[in-house]
Amino acid sequence: MKRFFTILFIAFATIACESNETPTAPNQPQDNPGIGEIENFYINIKEDQLSAFSVTFDILPEHKEALYYYDIISKGRLSEVSISSLKAEIIAGAEKMAELTGSSFDEVLATMLTSGDKLDICSNAGYRPETDFVIYAFYWDEEDEENLCLREFRTPAVVASSESAEVEATIDAYSMNIEVTPSAGVVEYYYYFNERTKVEAMLAGLEDENAYLSYQAMNVGTRKEGAATFEQLGLKPQTEYMVLLMCIDNKLNRFAVSEVFTTTEENTSQRVESELFEKLLGEWEGKQTIYDYYASPQDNVFDVNILSSIEDVNCDYRALNQLVATVDGWCNIPYYGLTSLIEQEIEDPEDKWGPRWIFNIGEGDVVTMDGKVRNSVIGWLFFGNCYMLNMSVDGSQIITDQDLVVEISEDYNTITIKSPVSGLYPGLAYYFEGFGWMGYYSGCSNIVLTRK
Repeated sequence: MKRFFTILFIAFATIACESNETPTAPNQPQDNPGIGEIENFYINIKEDQLSAFSVTFDILPEHKEALYYYDIISKGRLSEVSISSLKAEIIAGAEKMAELTGSSFDEVLATMLTSGDKLDICSNAGYRPETDFVIYAFYWDEEDEENLCLREFRTPAVVASSESAEVEATIDAYSMNIEVTPSAGVVEYYYYFNERTKVEAMLAGLEDENAYLSYQAMNVGTRKEGAATFEQLGLKPQTEYMVLLMCIDNKLNRFAVSEVFTTTEENTSQRVESELFEKLLGEWEGKQTIYDYYASPQDNVFDVNILSSIEDVNCDYRALNQLVATVDGWCNIPYYGLTSLIEQEIEDPEDKWGPRWIFNIGEGDVVTMDGKVRNSVIGWLFFGNCYMLNMSVDGSQIITDQDLVVEISEDYNTITIKSPVSGLYPGLAYYFEGFGWMGYYSGCSNIVLTRK
């Protein structure tokens, strides 16, 4: 989990995209055009790279070694800005980020401040067409409230792009492979995928028609360049999903592309007759050695109740040749039932209750558990749906294409859940959009259930 916070910290700390090149600094004029008369900084707007949704600029401080802070605000909010209020907000943000990441306050603050010349800074989120903005900068040790350097610019009108992007999908009941092919003039795009109803609700909740192009695509989407294929797992059968792209072309114009795809119907399995549907029911004690990546491995003891159905859950597990288990304490996660989540007014509680395990019983008493991201184990943790998957102890290998093996002892009093892959064990993982699969806990052993 610490790796998640580290990545989150890096994402929050990056407030502008800067060129890797070091171009020659422009000659500094005697005045600093814009608002005010302070000349502690020279701020140069790259007029040829100014668009309706982005600005590129240079900042050249007079005092090259001094730490300073810079950002951009709409001109209409300029009266809200002062050096003291800005420093208070920055300090509060650094303290919170330090607490989240386990880093020191000084380390976090260092990522928010800068020194020396900064050239070709590209800021491209949060802008509106034909709107006045102000770049501000001040030295961190500055005490004089008047020494806030300001530089005004105005974004131009929207220009329609002549570029395009094609979106195609290969679909089944629980997954889609989405193929995105942008035209040659698209330099980057942001990919977002979710249930159609949730995408439409998000768009309806934005303040205006430009908000998605302006910043929301970057908040929720994954940045890509060129043609790409996106594997979407853990989907619901017979459900509409929407792909939403925000594309930026080589002239800095932006446009959106959307497509809707529907997952197929779940395959109906023939009814399997097996005494396991009765013999596995009951209460069990579970044991596994687990690892959370920053403390020593620990022995995890937890409770499992295998059931044919759950009173407040509308699912006919027997018709699907399944048994369901409520699990309390695996990976140190307490169980929350559907009714409890509804009472707490948790959004989409029917997708989040658990931890829950699904046992699939096939012909010949072959028992498996999902390792292919079809059934989530839990969804109420802050990073979304978690799945039981085949994982290495250090979390570096997480596979999503093989189910877990379930072995039943001859006396029906011991159940062993293990990976079919040598060196891997059952673990708990989640998908972090833009980065891939992340382990929450890895198993260091098989899971063994003993009947109480």
